[in-house]
Formats: sequence, C-alpha cells, structure tokens
Amino acid sequence: MHVIGSPRVVAFLLVLVATLALAGEWPLREVRIIVGGAPGSAPDLVARLIADRLRANLGQPVWVENRPGASGQLAMSALVNSPADGYTLALATMSQAVFNSHMFTKLSYDPLRDLEPIGTLVTGAMAIAVHPSFPAETFAELIAHAKARPKELFVALGGNGSPPHLVLLMLQKEAKFELAGVPHRSGPDAVNAVLAGRIPILMAEPTSIAPHVASGRLRALLVTGEAREPTLPNVPTAAEAGLQTRGEAWIGLVAPVRTPSRVIARINREIAQILASPEVNDQFNRVGFRALASSPETFGRQIRDEHAHWGPAIREHGLKLGT
Repeated sequence: MHVIGSPRVVAFLLVLVATLALAGEWPLREVRIIVGGAPGSAPDLVARLIADRLRANLGQPVWVENRPGASGQLAMSALVNSPADGYTLALATMSQAVFNSHMFTKLSYDPLRDLEPIGTLVTGAMAIAVHPSFPAETFAELIAHAKARPKELFVALGGNGSPPHLVLLMLQKEAKFELAGVPHRSGPDAVNAVLAGRIPILMAEPTSIAPHVASGRLRALLVTGEAREPTLPNVPTAAEAGLQTRGEAWIGLVAPVRTPSRVIARINREIAQILASPEVNDQFNRVGFRALASSPETFGRQIRDEHAHWGPAIREHGLKLGT
C-alpha cells in the first residue's frame, strides 16, 4: 500500500492534527493572565476574580502575572510574543487597546493587528478626591482654587495618557481650569502619594479611593459616570455638578492573534457564565465596576470604533508618551 511520502504533506497533517486537538481539548495545562497593572490595582483585582472563577470552571490552574510599566507595553509585548495556543491571555485596558496607538510613535505592538479579542469584562467610572488638608469640600471649590492658581495645583494620576488622565483633561476643558498632572507608575502609587500628603489631588478609579474615603484619609468630590457609585454613594456625579463630561473605562480579555477560534469561543463562553453570576456582579460592584459581557466580534468592533473616536481628542490635547 502506498503511503503519502511528501515530508511537507506529512508536516502539514501533523500540524493540522495538533491544532484540532488543541482546540478540542483546551485546556490541558495551566493558563496565565498577564496584567499591566501592579498588585492591588483595578486591573489586578479584576484579573484575580476572573482567574479564581476560571480555575474552578476549567479544572486547571489559572494564575495572574503582573507586568506593570511602560503604559502597559510590557504586558502587551509579553502577550504578543507568547504562543497563540490559549494558554497565555491578558487583560486589555482602554489605554493598552486604544490610547497607546495614538500616544506612541513607535509602539511595541499593534492593538488592531496583534490582539485577538475575547470579550469585555467590566466598565467603571473615575473619581476625584483630595487629601483632607486640602481646602475644598466640593468640586466647585476645587475649580475655584485651581483658577486662582493655574497649573500650580498638582494632581496624582495612575499613568500619563490613562483613561483618568484623559477624562480629567476633558473636565478641565469644560470647566476652564488647569491642574498640573503628576503621572505615577501605577494607580496604587498615585493613591499613596496623596495619602502621604505629597500631592493634594487624586484622579483614580473609585475602587482605589473608596476605602480611604471611608477611613477619612481622603475626601471624594466627584465621580464621572452616569450614576453615583455604590462605593461612594454620597459623592455627586459630574452631571449633578452641572457638567456635560462623562467618563467610564472598560477592561477586556485578549489573546495573541491567531489563537484558534474554538479556543477563543470556549473562553468567551466561560467568561459570559462568570459575568452572569450575581455573586460576581456584587463583588465587582463593591470595587466600583459593572460586569460587561460581549462577544469576541463585538469587542473587536468596539476597539476599532474607539480607536477612531479617541484619536482626535488625544491629538487635540497634544498627548505623547514616547517615540
């Protein structure tokens, strides 16, 4: 009997069989989720909650790897240089999936080319808070102080060009005041700078601010979502302060491009089930997020649409993070 003898044909068949086996049997071993935030940051909290649930559902270890720094480039570079086999995933923030393309002349990855969207996970607003020694009880009073001392009051930010930074710039443009932004390596670093009294004002996620508001170490003045935050129920929204600016930021899950579609679909189904859990929703609400499930196709369109939406705003403010 004649057996196909072409080495190329044999190699192709072996690769095909291996790929089909991978898609059908995933996962056979541990899965890692890379996070561009430091331990304790908002993305880290989301990743660990998702990882815990995935671990139970998949019956395999799922662990979180923190790679903060370089505006999320370290995490995304680690992802796109990993095998596209479903065993390395990453959280993608708006900065990593959208903003960085417009802020870096040379980016170590291309969000539209190198990432395989799996689905969105959460969305959440931002909040502005001050050190208790700062003489402002309301956002209007903060604006008055800033107008009296243009660009002299410092505000701590979790990163240059981050969603809180962009929303703050939009608030400043609308209300006609200017603060001097001080970017930090991570959200927790920015919070610590204000807690220590080195910087008087903070723009960050409610999850970073709420515990310190409860203890009296921070005073929250404003939240930027459509509704009041469950963790900061006494803090007015931008709309209640008479402003038009709104600001929320999403976090999603991605894989390296060309990860098998059956693996992407499996992960998406698992994520949708996790996000539908009332217990998970309660946990997200307690840290200032709302669960936001979507299909891979919807998430991909969202990334492309927001690339087009945010580009002009970033160029208008002249934001650049590197060459």
